[in-house]
Amino acid sequence: MSHVQGSRCKLSVQLLAPLGLAILTCVALLVAVSLPANGGTVNKAEVEAIVADYISNNGEAIQASLVAANARAQSKIAQGMINANTPTRGPANAKVTIIEFGEFECPFCARVQPTLKQLAAEYKGQVRFAFKQLPLPMHAQAIPAAKAALAAHQQGKFWEYSDALWPNARDLGDALYVKIATDLNLNLKKFNTDRASPQIAAMIEQDLADAAKAEVRGTPFFYINGTPISGAMPAEEFRKVIDAALKAAP
Repeated sequence: MSHVQGSRCKLSVQLLAPLGLAILTCVALLVAVSLPANGGTVNKAEVEAIVADYISNNGEAIQASLVAANARAQSKIAQGMINANTPTRGPANAKVTIIEFGEFECPFCARVQPTLKQLAAEYKGQVRFAFKQLPLPMHAQAIPAAKAALAAHQQGKFWEYSDALWPNARDLGDALYVKIATDLNLNLKKFNTDRASPQIAAMIEQDLADAAKAEVRGTPFFYINGTPISGAMPAEEFRKVIDAALKAAP
């Protein structure tokens, strides 16, 4: 598990240019409407006074507007990580989306699952969950387990399959993958064909590419409407971000 401080900075930096332009535009408009009617000019001190007065009288509205713009931009970036092959559960139109980057041999990923289930119950109908595969190179069964889970996804059973994998991280292997598939009444021939297919391998490569783009290097890692959380944090930390995202959502 690693803490990726740069992920928050990367998302925020992408907003600086448009926000800076918006601020400059506001300043220009303020100056324009404040010019003397006879076509005279205002000096620097007068411009600063105009802007300072405007900010003083409208500070809360400006801050709320910037927070809302930041939330919309971050949410758009996060939503772009979800594609047609990404396992999701919860309403597609939920105001909050939690994207988890994880892998099945990671003990911290297994540890945080009860917290996620608790949050799903608490925020039922308000939150959608998505899972992105991030198999780490030091875990030999991370990729085989990811392939098995995605093969189950092809039969609509990703979440049931992953729920069965988490408690068995020490026993990951082909025998377990087939047993879980059998217990879930999956079509075993299709299951085995799918998990060995180039299509499943390509899904994992896409998730790895998305993780690299977002500078996600450890598991578990989460984006909640674009806001990053690193590690198996307690429910309170997730609630803070979820509640803020719900408040900012249109």
